Amino acid sequence: MTENLTKSWDELTDLIDNSESIVLSTHVNPDGDGLGSEIGFYYHLMNLNKDCRIINISPLPEVYEFIDPDKIIETYSTDDNEWLNQVDVTILFDIGDFKRINEIFPQIQHSKIVLFDHHPIQQENPYSVIVLDLGSPATGYMVWKYLQYICKDDYVLDIKSANALYAALITDTGSFRYSSTHSDAHLMAAHLLEQGVKQYEIHRSIYEQRKLEQVRLFSFVIQALEFSHDMKIAWFVIDNEMLSKSGASKGDIDGFTEFVRSIKGVEIAFMIQQVTETAHRINFRSSGNYIINDVAKMFGGGGHIYAAGASIEDLSTKEIEQQILKQLIMKIENGN
Repeated sequence: MTENLTKSWDELTDLIDNSESIVLSTHVNPDGDGLGSEIGFYYHLMNLNKDCRIINISPLPEVYEFIDPDKIIETYSTDDNEWLNQVDVTILFDIGDFKRINEIFPQIQHSKIVLFDHHPIQQENPYSVIVLDLGSPATGYMVWKYLQYICKDDYVLDIKSANALYAALITDTGSFRYSSTHSDAHLMAAHLLEQGVKQYEIHRSIYEQRKLEQVRLFSFVIQALEFSHDMKIAWFVIDNEMLSKSGASKGDIDGFTEFVRSIKGVEIAFMIQQVTETAHRINFRSSGNYIINDVAKMFGGGGHIYAAGASIEDLSTKEIEQQILKQLIMKIENGN
């Protein structure tokens, strides 16, 4: 635990102590880490009798409904503006780039904004307090460490918080497979199991409940796979026609890029997902031999060194494909 991290924890604690209303949020198209982090923190704030709400830009993906048994996660609408415009503190989890909360930013910019994250951040930012640990395996791990820090010897979690934080941990560590998984991540898992988490139930809920529509969409992805440089680079495009034919939703795409990256011989995989005619979402995954967040940054995105993403507007699918391939081929040929 670094001195800077301890200092930011103390600043956050003071900010919470001196506030009444707090909103929690995570990035658009939320994942298990952002969702689990905000749920785990929500119950802590409720124990402090704070006026607290979780308001996200995107709806809760169906696969993660099990970590929200109390239905505390709300999806933003303009009806929330009156409350948001008067909120004291905003705590953002796992967003990477604050542009990923653009839709609600005008309503919260007056508040004290806190960032909880393990992604690189921009030098110019709106944060009053930054809780940042680039070596953390998950933002949920950082929440767990913070709660451990302030609770000290009385560190007991309710089962709803424990389940949410365990979901955050396993989704962002790839079930402890990724290189960012350190020994303390396993200590966190052990502690959460001691709180009553049934890890097999959470794993089954996230990874073993695939809908037929999702499987049908993935069959289209397999047929559309393309490769370059002796299969070192693999990619696929998901357009709206594929979603329509399969009956799948955009939330069903989660995990596809990682699966393609797991094909023998593939070093880098990327997905181009059509959002509109001229807007696309890009997802990158690396085996660990090539850094890819630098490529994501070229397209206005970012993320971890081996797992990153970006959103691109005003280019066709083919133009995006060609530009990304150019960068990745240079990376492969130059050895990173």
